[in-house]
Formats: sequence, structure tokens, C-alpha cells
Amino acid sequence: MSKLLVISLEENFRKRIGEIVSDLDVETRESRNTQQGLKFLKEERFVFVVLDSRVEDLPCENLIRKINTKSPFSEILIAVDSSLDAERLVSCGANDTLGLPLEKEEVHLKIKRLFKEKSFLQSCGLVGKSGELKKIAEAVLQVAPTNITVLITGESGTGKELIAKAIHKNSPRKDKPFVAANCGALAEGVLESELFGHEKGAFTGAVARREGLFERADLGTIFLDEVTEIPSSTQVKLLRVLEERSFLRVGGTLDIKVDVRVIAATNRDIEQAVREGTFRSDLYYRLCVVKIDVPPLRERTKDIPILVYDFIEKLNQESEKKILGVTDEAMDLLLKYHWPGNVRELKNFLESTIVLSPDRMIERKDVEQYVEKQYQTVRHLPVITGKSVETAEHELIYQAILSLRSEIINLRKVLRGEKEFPKGYRVDLEDQWEKEIKYKPVEQNLTLEEMERDLIEKTLRETRGNRKKASKILGIGERTLYRKIDKYGLREVR
Repeated sequence: MSKLLVISLEENFRKRIGEIVSDLDVETRESRNTQQGLKFLKEERFVFVVLDSRVEDLPCENLIRKINTKSPFSEILIAVDSSLDAERLVSCGANDTLGLPLEKEEVHLKIKRLFKEKSFLQSCGLVGKSGELKKIAEAVLQVAPTNITVLITGESGTGKELIAKAIHKNSPRKDKPFVAANCGALAEGVLESELFGHEKGAFTGAVARREGLFERADLGTIFLDEVTEIPSSTQVKLLRVLEERSFLRVGGTLDIKVDVRVIAATNRDIEQAVREGTFRSDLYYRLCVVKIDVPPLRERTKDIPILVYDFIEKLNQESEKKILGVTDEAMDLLLKYHWPGNVRELKNFLESTIVLSPDRMIERKDVEQYVEKQYQTVRHLPVITGKSVETAEHELIYQAILSLRSEIINLRKVLRGEKEFPKGYRVDLEDQWEKEIKYKPVEQNLTLEEMERDLIEKTLRETRGNRKKASKILGIGERTLYRKIDKYGLREVR
């Protein structure tokens, strides 16, 4: 039986909740104040917490954050009257709101819905409580019983393979093989042989016939990670498998028939790859029958506390060393850090902590030291605590603009004879003069967005439209650059 905790100063409110849920499979416990409620949450695991917003001993926003820190597995329903901003309370970490006075139908409906969403997440093996993750779980369970091809998109480390496994686990093929292939980790010739197998003598070193991953996945599921890295020649062969369910081994002449469900994933902008001609449009449409986009961890911060505690539980079971918990201050920083490596990075942080600082609580200084280390190690990443990614990107490009401006000023002084180049530094003055004319200092009355657009446009012209080179020069990721190009209408710049 699931446990439900009611926190309210009002006895009538607590009794009313008990009456309403009496016909549900729920065991109710009452708390007369927030301190007692937080104590109960520390001692026991509650599936639901119903919170009366009229508590006076602690602001609702602070209480919601404390509940999420101490009991991240709990779903929080907060009862509010019309004078409170319900959306703001949800943004602070509540899962849903209830109107005052309480209505039995509304309470039943929302508790049952949260039960259903929780069961969806458990069926998929997904850990979290954010609305985004719940929608993903619902989509997984909708497509799992079918043979539809699914494309999963999202940044590296968001858990795309976990979602592919959830689709397989909930499908009629669950007792058949699940085979994963990292298409970006293999060279062109090796990839084709790995996927489709080869015949004896097909190439130097092919001393025997070898089955490919598609054959091994027969009657099951194959997961093609980093699918945008597949070269054009192999894309043609993959398209045939999707359309005809057959292929030729490398060096073979006989059709191999397979019954395989294909799930693909990419951390790149696949639509942009199609526009640029590096990925076949017909293959894209065959793969993207259903698309599941996995948001980065920074966009679903409700999942961070529950992920932290889930990882800690598993790590403590696997190791003699233990993590005793996380302080409130440390959790606040974990929520503010933008996690460029997503869930994978969060897990790595906890794994390193249990090794380097075992048998104690994770404290604020541990998180601060980690963030500082990441900033020093990978300076081109916008590791800025408490700031949105968009803000971080703007600041990063703005720094590049200022750096470029400083270099131009120094170059001018050299060309005018006011300054000498550093010892050992050689330069073609005519070439530098051309660059000086090309890169005029930014005007001080330009907005940040105008300066950003100007710098991106000039960099694209300098690299003749080469996005990869431009992103390296600017110190931002290719996906970010593609987004900026679309935002500023610079797709035709060469």
C-alpha cells in the first residue's frame, strides 16, 4: 500500500484528505506542522505529499524545495486558493495543485493520474518525476507494442539507449535480442561489415564468414546510435533493410532476410544534416516515423534530486564505501549547475565522490570544486553556475568578441609602429592588414545579439561556410552554431 503524508495546520483539512482517499489504496499519515512533516519524510518513504499552502511556519516555495531534497521520490500536491500563483508553486517543484475548498473528484483524478504516470516510469525503467520525462515514458509505452521505427534525439549523455531498451522491454520482442551499434565509433569499411556481416575472402583478413549485427538481432531490436555518422554508401544499404527487410553481406551475392525492429538515435541536428546533403532525406523519413526528443538535464531539473538519490542507493550497494547523503546547500548547487554531460556526467560526479570522499555527506564545497575543475579543464564550455545555457552562450561569444577586439587594437599599434610583436612571433603584415580591414572593431552602440550575429557571420565568411571550423573558432558546439545560424538567418552565408 502506498503512503500519503498530509501537512497542514488545519485539522479539518487533514481529516478531509483522509476521508477523500479512504477508498483508494493509500495509507495516510498526518503532520500538524512543517517540521514534523519533514521529520516524517526523513524517516519514511511517502509516494504522495499533500501540502496545505496555508502553512505559516515556512514559505511554500522553501517547503517544496525541502521536500524535494529530503524525499525526491514523493509526488507533491499543493492545495491553493485563488490568491496564490499556482504556476509559480509548480515551477518550484510541486507536481500539481488542488483547489480550495477540496473536491473529492479532483483529488481522486489527480492522485490516480500521478499513480499512472509513476507506473509508466517504472515500466520503462526511467528515474525522475519531471513532466518531460513522464511524456517520454507515455510515448515509449504507446510505440512499444508496434513495429514502428523510432528516432530518438537529444544531447550526449541524456539516456537515449536507456529509452531504446525501454521500448524493446515493453514490446512483443522483449524475449528476443536487443543489439546496440555505435555507428560513430567505427570506420566506414568496418561499419558496413559490422552491421551486415561479410563473406570469407570479401577483403584482406576476412578468413571466415561472419554474421553482422542485423542477423544477430533477428526477431529482436537493433539500436543504431549516432546514426548521422553513417557514410552515404552505407546509408543506401540501411535504407534497403528498412524497406525490404533484406540485405547482402559484404562480398556476398545472396539476400539475407531479417525481421528486425530498428531504433535510431543521434545527438546531432539530423534535419540540418539532411539540408546539407550529408544524410539522405528518404532514409530520414524511414527512420523518423516516430520521434522522441530527450531534453537535456538542465531543462528537467526536477529529475536531479531523484537521480542523485537513486545513483547514491545503487553506488552504496555496489561499494564498501558509502555516500551518506547530500546537504541542502550542495543540492542547491547541483540544481543550478547546467550539466553539459547530462545524466552521464551527474553519475560520474557521484562515482568520483564515493571514491575520493567516502563515508560522509556531499557538501557544498564538493560541488564547487567539481564545477571549478570542469571550468579549468574545458574552458570552451559555458560552465556557469545558476545561469541558463542561452545566457552562457551569449557571454561566451561576447568574450570572444572582446578578445578579438583586443587583438585588433594591438595589431593596429604594431602596424603604426607604436608596439612590437612579441619575440619569436612572425607575421605577414599585408595579410594582417587585410584582416584588420575585414574585422573592424565592434561598435559600442550595438546590442549583444547584434555583436553575436556580426561575429558569427564574419567567422562563417572567413571559413567559407564551414560550420565545423566556425564552431571551433567561436568555441561553441556545432548544434549551438546551427541554432544561431537559423536564428539570425545566416544559412546562405559562405
